[in-house]
Amino acid sequence: MKEKDSIVDCPEQQVVLYVEKEDGNYEPVQTGSYLTKNFLDDYKLKRQHLEDSLHQKVQTGEVSPIYYYMILEDLTISELSARTGFKARKVKKHLEAEYFKSLSQDILQIYCDVFNITIQDMLKLIIPATSEPLDTNTI
Repeated sequence: MKEKDSIVDCPEQQVVLYVEKEDGNYEPVQTGSYLTKNFLDDYKLKRQHLEDSLHQKVQTGEVSPIYYYMILEDLTISELSARTGFKARKVKKHLEAEYFKSLSQDILQIYCDVFNITIQDMLKLIIPATSEPLDTNTI
């Protein structure tokens, strides 16, 4: 890459590239990130759409909150199985809303530790949005 082609105006994220100078030598140049400047907004929009659609599925009972976080963390069933210590068959059941309701607090805590969230954060997903504030002491 030539030096003139490497210059990107993106102060939010700087990178160092080795580019070909006018004299033919390669030297480091600090410049902005091309990906951040051109694609970060698109990524954020797609991520928000994914979160919204997954949240809707959780609230309608199609999937469990475990599925929500598994997809957002970009994990497979086998990866989640390895991280929790549960068999893949069991994890697959926990992804269904029907089986999620019967999980113990200990099992939920194992999943929460994997996702680095609290049990309250996980349970907030299944409570439909209301105009009144919720009493978190009853959760």
